[in-house]
Amino acid sequence: MKTIVVFGGTGGLGMKLVPLLRKNYNVISLGSSEVDITDLSSVKKFFETNSVDIVLNMSGRKYDAFLSKISYSDVDEIDKMLGVNIKGNINILASCLPQLIDKKYGRVIGISSVFSELNVPKNAIYCASKAFVDRLYSTSNKENVRFGITCNTIQLGYWDGGMAYRVDEKYIEMAKDKVGLKRFGEIKELYNTINYILDNEYVCCLLYTSDAADDMQCVDLGGRRIIKK
Repeated sequence: MKTIVVFGGTGGLGMKLVPLLRKNYNVISLGSSEVDITDLSSVKKFFETNSVDIVLNMSGRKYDAFLSKISYSDVDEIDKMLGVNIKGNINILASCLPQLIDKKYGRVIGISSVFSELNVPKNAIYCASKAFVDRLYSTSNKENVRFGITCNTIQLGYWDGGMAYRVDEKYIEMAKDKVGLKRFGEIKELYNTINYILDNEYVCCLLYTSDAADDMQCVDLGGRRIIKK
């Protein structure tokens, strides 16, 4: 049985996903109190003392601010968001890849957002941080696929859990109305998406997972499969 480490596995979507993953994998579920992904030494220490085959980073942080209205009071929260979304992913990749290269096998999945493809007012920094994640993993895949390692991102849209429920109820209903199926994605569907990536080496991809059952197109670019609406 392969071992998967789930960063951000103790809260939000990660907490819902871990029980499903345990059915087929040996799961190490971590929260920020156990490994601080913004601290390179903390992440490196984990990988130096644990053998893993699959790395899933469910960690994420969001803070809303109009660029023109950012003040000193916003800086701390912005730094925390960038620490998790940018620095955290860099630290995880830098720490896990040496071990996976030695094994000549590995699957690394980072959670991005549909916001990485959108220009959303009051979310410029968050959108940019998720676009960074997509490019980071895509480039990492290019560097490491020859070692049997794939690096992918999943652009989450509206899902049943996590950040989707940190807004007022009226906005939740408005969000559901924008989705083709008129509902949020279910955790089982996210689990199936992750399993698909893990089971298929040729899929070195960026997966769009919002607005299900809408106008979907699939483009195969020599091993980089893009499912896009």
